[in-house]
Amino acid sequence: MGNNQPKKYRNFMIGAASAALVATAVAPVASAAEFSDVKGNTHEPAIKALVEAGVISGYPDGTFQPNKTLTRSDVVKMMGKWLVSLDYEVPADYKTNPRFKDLTSKSNDELLKYAALVKDNGVFNGYADGTLGAGLDITRENMAIVLVRAYDAIHKTDLVTLVKEKEFNKDVTDLAKAKAEARPYIDVLDYFDITNPVAPQFNPKNTTTRGQFASFLYKTSNVNVEEVADTEAPKLVYTGEKTLNVAYGAEFTLPVVTATDNVDEKIEVTSVITNEAGERLTAIDTKNYGTYKVTYSAIDEAGNSAEDLVLTVVVAEPTNLEVASVEGINATQVEVKFNLPVDKATLFEDGKGGTFKANAVKLTSLDGVAPGALTGELSNDGKTLTITAKNVLSKRYDVVIDGLKSYNGKQIVKYEEMVTIAADKTAPTVVNTERVSASTFKVTFSEPLKSLGDVSYKLANGSAVASSAKGVTNNFKAGAKEVTFTLGSDVAANQDVIATFIGTQDQAGNLISPNPTTVTFQKGDKDGVKPAVTSVTQTGAKSFAIKFTEELQTAPTVTIGGTAASKVEKDANDPTVYNVTSSAVLDEAKTVVINGFVDLSGEAGDSVSRVVSFVKDINAPKVASSTVVADETNGKEYLEITFDKNVELGNSPTVDGVGSYVKNYVTTPVAANDLSATAISYKDASNKKVVRVELDTFLGTTFDVEGAAYTLDLTFANVASESGVTADTAKVTFTRGKDNTPASDAVVGVESVVQDADDNNKVYVTFDKAVDGASATTVANYQIDGAVVESVKLNPVANGKQVAVLTLKQDSNNFTGTRNINIANVKALGSTKVMEPFFTNTVSVKENVAPTVTSATLVGTNQVTLTFSEAVTTTSGTGDFELLIGGATVASKTAVTTPANENGVTTVTFTLEDNLSNADLEKVLELKALNTLTIKDAAGNKLAVPANITIAR
Repeated sequence: MGNNQPKKYRNFMIGAASAALVATAVAPVASAAEFSDVKGNTHEPAIKALVEAGVISGYPDGTFQPNKTLTRSDVVKMMGKWLVSLDYEVPADYKTNPRFKDLTSKSNDELLKYAALVKDNGVFNGYADGTLGAGLDITRENMAIVLVRAYDAIHKTDLVTLVKEKEFNKDVTDLAKAKAEARPYIDVLDYFDITNPVAPQFNPKNTTTRGQFASFLYKTSNVNVEEVADTEAPKLVYTGEKTLNVAYGAEFTLPVVTATDNVDEKIEVTSVITNEAGERLTAIDTKNYGTYKVTYSAIDEAGNSAEDLVLTVVVAEPTNLEVASVEGINATQVEVKFNLPVDKATLFEDGKGGTFKANAVKLTSLDGVAPGALTGELSNDGKTLTITAKNVLSKRYDVVIDGLKSYNGKQIVKYEEMVTIAADKTAPTVVNTERVSASTFKVTFSEPLKSLGDVSYKLANGSAVASSAKGVTNNFKAGAKEVTFTLGSDVAANQDVIATFIGTQDQAGNLISPNPTTVTFQKGDKDGVKPAVTSVTQTGAKSFAIKFTEELQTAPTVTIGGTAASKVEKDANDPTVYNVTSSAVLDEAKTVVINGFVDLSGEAGDSVSRVVSFVKDINAPKVASSTVVADETNGKEYLEITFDKNVELGNSPTVDGVGSYVKNYVTTPVAANDLSATAISYKDASNKKVVRVELDTFLGTTFDVEGAAYTLDLTFANVASESGVTADTAKVTFTRGKDNTPASDAVVGVESVVQDADDNNKVYVTFDKAVDGASATTVANYQIDGAVVESVKLNPVANGKQVAVLTLKQDSNNFTGTRNINIANVKALGSTKVMEPFFTNTVSVKENVAPTVTSATLVGTNQVTLTFSEAVTTTSGTGDFELLIGGATVASKTAVTTPANENGVTTVTFTLEDNLSNADLEKVLELKALNTLTIKDAAGNKLAVPANITIAR
């Protein structure tokens, strides 16, 4: 079908069936005629239309709660009730034969009924492992599957096959983000325009709300499809190859295709580009390899469409891994995009995420704004790396990315560029709220936060909920992007808790938008299915893994042979697995007791006692890799040695070596006893695979040669596996660099922030020690909410302290009151470390909007009345102005004195020194401000008189 061919529709979910569907889906209680929380909501038309049809209702308090999410059990019950309304019968064996693995005959009776009904009719099939996941939220992609399957089950049709055979303009642009199973079902919604063409992001992984469901149902119940007969159409003309092969990164322009017909009419030719996932593109970027489809369509003036012409464009896979772009995305994060998926094992120390391998990623500030420690996270497709710095980033950085490989082994082209990172001025927002368990919820923010601000909690009826273990707690830590909230025993099942965030700040001090922001948590109920242990598997000399039937709220309690495990941690890849570390070597049969485990719905599992046969590890640790790394704290070089398993360091562990080194093409042997056995230690006590030795100590004075390439056979003493097997010898090669003398690591702090008593444009920041001038005078390092810092200068050091004088932009601060004040990135004099970010919200700052003269009028031969922009205070008898007559002063007629004290007035009448003559009145009369001007507003801002004031008569 041509590009401009209209979509074909047919009636879809109408009548009593759709009424029953909506009523059961979104009507927990009797409805109200009007809802207090839907006005202006994007789903308002759908909600109102379905209310008028009598198919949905809201809550007793007059709300509809359109943003409340639906769980999978909600949808199962909804679909089951819909089928019953259409005379489908609940299977007789629903209780004795639960259709899902995580349901038992003791589960909720209503859920069992409808789960059997929807499963048997192919409406709701559950997860691949046979579970239902009743307490989990339903995603938008799963909603699409359920809606289409429901229609097919009732009407005995196959909409997926119908739409698959159609060529149509696809509006959804993020189809690739959906799981493969869901994509054809989303295509169905796209084909029938149930998705919104104006908002092409379908967001398949997001949860489904009551409002969204109302809109989807309203649209599906109003879809109309009529078959359109084919008509004679023009033909597309193209004589080239149907498959075009393009080199990676090469310039490419789509070929021109024309159209003709038998009538001399204007024919419009259009083209649509799609990638392998079916997403529409505006152009083919040859830096993204893969196969693209270009569909040319034509339509004449009569509306007749040509048969589509399809060209295939194949962009060859690149020969190297390359960095495509580097961009700062917020105050502490940098996004790196690659042309190929990256192999995590070449990027991260643990091969998963977090700490980078040595020299893989470096950010070096060119402006003294050190990033601090770096961590990273790689996207699921392996092509986007998010780097998170400990400190706030600003200005210029040398970025180096090297030593990586792609998923298929291609080497990276070393990236070494200067990147400028603009100061973060974007407000953080709440991106998503996800139910983790019946009582825990994860709120995801758009960027890492410095402060969560003030968070208060209330029930839907307005009752306050305490920030306590029985009320609501959260696990926020500075730098977190995700925060988990836990609802305690004071919150009953199925109750809503509204959390309000006030003053939440990102790492750059930007306040959340909107401020305040609210999110809602609904406490779930138990699902009736207890978690259970499925397996216990040894994974190391002192470790084993426990797999459960479902995900748990927290780690279980584990004992091995009566001794408590030293560590129990959730697996990074499988949330149903916990990795257990024993304090002793595992050998022979041991009784493993597992208890204290609760699933996400709140069901507690039964204590498990198993006899497990463990096998002692008898293999020696082997060196897997080695590298030279400069220590950030002392500037010295260390040889880091990574073993293939955890090692234990006994009393006085050492390393020794023999071999040779090469410098200037000369090879020098390193014989036995040339080097001394040197102490080694863990680089990080939490990672027992990596040890290190200080090179200047290990190589000694004679054999420590800068720039030399060493090849050494290493032997270890008092280094063994966790089961006591001594480490093997190892051959290593490395090049010696140079140790650096570390700079000062002093960290400056802020003692006080005070506004000048007489000049509201000045704010004094007192540091507890001398500061680095470049960082301390950077305007971006100071933020005062509601005011603009225009410049910063430093006063001389006094008593070991130094004061930065901030000048606020005149008239930028328009209210008086307590402010959020943030100071960051300032370093002590001679130090490499930036300060810990300083924040206060206890300092009151006066506004700096100066009063002005709005009019000056001659009201007598020796009197002038001035009108001001706001109330002012004057001082009796002072000379505030001099009089200019014809642009010049006149002897005995120059003084303009203030009358008696005036407080809080907007007009003041001044007395001239002498009466004005007729000759004076024929000239221009002006007032010029004197240095003795005393007129101020209530906040102490002096009258602003930028030029002479003309007196009107």
